[in-house]
Amino acid sequence: MFEVKKLLCSILVFGAFFSEAQEIDVRGGFLADSIKIGIVVPYTLSASYSRNQTIVFPDSTYSFAPFEIDHKVYFPTRSTAEKSYDSVVYYLTSFEIDSIQRLKLPVFVVHPRDCTAVFANEDSVFLQQLIAQVPDSLSIEELPLKTNTTYQAVSWLLNYPLLLIAGAILVVVVVVGWLVFGKRIRKYFALRRLDRNHRKFNEEFGHAVDRLQRGFSTQLAESTLLLWKQYMERLTSSPITKYTSKEIFQLVRDESLAKALQKIDMTIYRESNGLEQEPLMELQRFSQDQFNQKVQELKNG
Repeated sequence: MFEVKKLLCSILVFGAFFSEAQEIDVRGGFLADSIKIGIVVPYTLSASYSRNQTIVFPDSTYSFAPFEIDHKVYFPTRSTAEKSYDSVVYYLTSFEIDSIQRLKLPVFVVHPRDCTAVFANEDSVFLQQLIAQVPDSLSIEELPLKTNTTYQAVSWLLNYPLLLIAGAILVVVVVVGWLVFGKRIRKYFALRRLDRNHRKFNEEFGHAVDRLQRGFSTQLAESTLLLWKQYMERLTSSPITKYTSKEIFQLVRDESLAKALQKIDMTIYRESNGLEQEPLMELQRFSQDQFNQKVQELKNG
């Protein structure tokens, strides 16, 4: 008896549901025959139902598998004396590679305690294959590659803000470096220039003395003395080339130098046949002392 009652209740519930489903007309389908992977395709879902019913369409939380919802567009409800009509267009994408992909969507009839899903007929679309065959695996050696060695010109863009920043940093570094190390830098180059000039003088003066020893002449003796005076003029910043031997002695007050200059003058003006090497070496000795003194002044300055 109990089983009979249970069966009767089931029949009544199913009958009520079937009757309600008959009152709702749900239609759904794709608006295109084929799709491409990742390309949006529209799917329209509509429902015609009694005005005393409340229905709900699937939202973005519903599973549209094998599709994914991109967005949807609802249309306002249209009603007559007995019926209401709602519709929505879902824009779907698929990343599956099945050649035929199917979908059917429901609308939900709202009851006081639950909802009833009423599905539209299933619809399908064909997937347009852009690759004729997808291999399961392919080694690098077997991978078909297209080679293009044609030079492609790329426009060169200068990063002006970065260039200006780098230039400003460089200027600041140079200015700070000069303020901190400027004196040392100037001293370093002055000493290098002084040493270069002294070595050049010693070389030229040594050659001149050798020529005098091999063959004396008044002109050669005068040019050797002038070479020494020119170097001393640069070294001491005094117009020594314009001074006589007596004036040079009054300037430097060196007895050995005075005697050497006197011997050289006597040799030149009396047109002697030779000049001893000793007074010439005294000139070189004096220039060496002046050079050493100048070096110390620069280092201590």
